[in-house]
Amino acid sequence: MKCPNCGLEIPEGQMFCNSCGTEINIVPDFEPEVENEINATLSGLADELNKDDQASGKGGDRRKNNSGFFGEKAERMRLIINVALVFLMIAIGIGAFLIYMNSTNVRYVRKAEEARQAGNLTQAIGYLKQANRENPTNSDIIFRLSDYYLENGDATEAIDSLKLITESDLFPEDKVRTAYESMISVYRQTGDYEGIEQMLSSGDSEIVSSLRGKYVPNMPSMSPSSGTYESVSVTLSLLDGSGNKIYYTVNDGEPDEGSILYESDIVLTEEGTYNVKAVAVNEFGIASVVSENEYVIERGAPLPPEIMEPSGDYYQNTMIVAVAEAGVSIFYTTDGTEPTMESKQYISPITMPMGTSHFNFIAFDNAGNASEIVERDYHLVYTRLVSTEQAVNNLVNTLVRLDILLDTSGKVRGIEGHNEYIYNSIIEIEGAGEYYVVAENHVLNDGTSAPTGLMYAVNTHDGTVNRLGYDSSGKYTLITISNR
Repeated sequence: MKCPNCGLEIPEGQMFCNSCGTEINIVPDFEPEVENEINATLSGLADELNKDDQASGKGGDRRKNNSGFFGEKAERMRLIINVALVFLMIAIGIGAFLIYMNSTNVRYVRKAEEARQAGNLTQAIGYLKQANRENPTNSDIIFRLSDYYLENGDATEAIDSLKLITESDLFPEDKVRTAYESMISVYRQTGDYEGIEQMLSSGDSEIVSSLRGKYVPNMPSMSPSSGTYESVSVTLSLLDGSGNKIYYTVNDGEPDEGSILYESDIVLTEEGTYNVKAVAVNEFGIASVVSENEYVIERGAPLPPEIMEPSGDYYQNTMIVAVAEAGVSIFYTTDGTEPTMESKQYISPITMPMGTSHFNFIAFDNAGNASEIVERDYHLVYTRLVSTEQAVNNLVNTLVRLDILLDTSGKVRGIEGHNEYIYNSIIEIEGAGEYYVVAENHVLNDGTSAPTGLMYAVNTHDGTVNRLGYDSSGKYTLITISNR
């Protein structure tokens, strides 16, 4: 509708022009119920008249008794006219009342706007409150009243004004929805997001439900589901793709914006029971329903350690590397016994011993649970770089240098005859490598020879010389040579 004075577009239902203040006088249509009642009554009377006409025509000639016939018809016409006049008066009365109410509302609204323009919002609000009292079902007055309260800095009264619509059954659905939207707008302007949450959580109407879906975020999805695991990585996500932030707690009550911000999977490895709760919080600070799962971590036996070097023969310096899952420790033995937590702990790669060696590896978790034992057998032998002749010569030269022999002929100070050194065999000493065994004999001047009982070991790879002995278990052992 346009203002007849200035031509400005006037919002529907408004009875004055915001620009020039001209009142809009509208003669309202009849109320639909009144109009329908009038139509129904007139139709009924017409039907009755037709029935009477038909009944009169059946008994004889309608030209007879003309005076009686026309007299009855005149009476019926007068009745119809009287009834029509009654309904017309009712309609006129209703219309006059509506015109009066509208003119009254327009007057109060105009006065309210004038007071507002003059800077007197309190007086303006008073006019609108009076208009509302005289016409409580006029939603436009209520919306204007809420706006004035908000402009006056009174958000609480602005909200309460709108509740006149949301808490009443007198207004159509579109007005109720608009009132709720306006309340949300007020809450957002004042930063009262808790008010939005409370408002949308208290109602159960279809309108509130639809608004709840718009302003209250969906709860996060949590996977995997509750259950018992050896370890678990908990993933939180928003299936609606909203981008809202997720906050969570682990055994720490209800989550909110002060809780842990979810940025990566929640990894649970230690044994125990974990109650994980999460909420999504939107841009208005409104939290979703809490998502909750319970995880029980029960660690079984840890996985056995992985030994990177397989059993077999090796011909160069080699490091033995062991790897285990996080949170466990590795222990090992080299004497064939079963390793325990009291055995030697693996800290860093182990130098593979020369010769033949046997390793047993095991992993223990913090609870003392043991893995299966992993066995490895190694045979490390360097390439033989020293011949048997070189080994014997190296032995003799070493004995001369240590003053055990007087010269390379094998003479011994103060003793008749000389010593001779004879290659015997090749042996492997555990953890030390491969050695030539050289026996010592003493030869007298008459040519007779006898073993001295001394045995020497010369490394086949680097020619190092040691005395050869036996340990308590009868195994070969190396003895450092010293002067006799």
